[in-house]
Amino acid sequence: MRILAVAVTYNPDTGLLARVLDSIASQIDGIAVVDNGSVNMAEIGQIAQGVGAQVLSNSQNLGIAAAQNQGIALARKDGFTHVLLLDQDTILAPGVVADLAHQLSLLERDHGKVSAIGPAYFERHSKQQTRAYRANGLRLLRISLENQARPIASDSIIASGSLIPLAVLEQVGEFKEDLFIDLVDVEWCFRARAAGFAAFIAPSAVVDHHLGSGTVKIGRRQIAVHTPVRNYYWVRNALWLARQPYTPLAWRLYFISRSLAFLGAYTTLVDKKRLRLQLMGRGIRDSFIGRFGRIRP
Repeated sequence: MRILAVAVTYNPDTGLLARVLDSIASQIDGIAVVDNGSVNMAEIGQIAQGVGAQVLSNSQNLGIAAAQNQGIALARKDGFTHVLLLDQDTILAPGVVADLAHQLSLLERDHGKVSAIGPAYFERHSKQQTRAYRANGLRLLRISLENQARPIASDSIIASGSLIPLAVLEQVGEFKEDLFIDLVDVEWCFRARAAGFAAFIAPSAVVDHHLGSGTVKIGRRQIAVHTPVRNYYWVRNALWLARQPYTPLAWRLYFISRSLAFLGAYTTLVDKKRLRLQLMGRGIRDSFIGRFGRIRP
């Protein structure tokens, strides 16, 4: 197994990025930093050089899916067998990659078709550990990872920290670039699921992760607060994904209800309420007229 870590950057906190790359440098066989038009590209290049990483620099923000696909193409060209996807703020503890690789090998031996395996991340803002999610008819089951030792199957896993065989990408296809950002990883997992591949979360591989800049609470649940434009992408992509034939029924209902919850929460509980409403309205329209890619001025 030869693993290339693919870290996507966009105007990152360079101090944090240095810690991210340092955390994986000794755990993998190579690193590629794919930058999406950052204003601090010179600093990013210096940090990448310090850990011997290759750098692919885009002149503009092409979106996370396109950047990940560029890293995958590089991995394929250079003879790697797997990619480890990383956000610019995900720090992996020592031994996490080895744990994921070992668990993946066991799963492939016992279950056959495995699309990806990812860590059980701890979300710093909500102070909650991720769960596994599985569609069961009309219900979406949320499965706790507490007291679990073995990997748990999940309909989707977060991209950051996930280990994916290139052979699976050859069969399933790469990430859908016109989604740009938000739910890119979920869409790919659903496509892989429809092709017979299962994704897993490894409870033994725990990492810290930040979703947005904070959370707001709706009843017993919390939703992450992102910049207003991310509300546009999430609603647009969620309503598109709810209409796809490979999306399980429970997830279709989830995306619709979550979009309604976003309309309520983001226009009453957080800042820039009017702008968020306008952007989500555009997201709904663009989803149904088929306007994707980067948001237009």
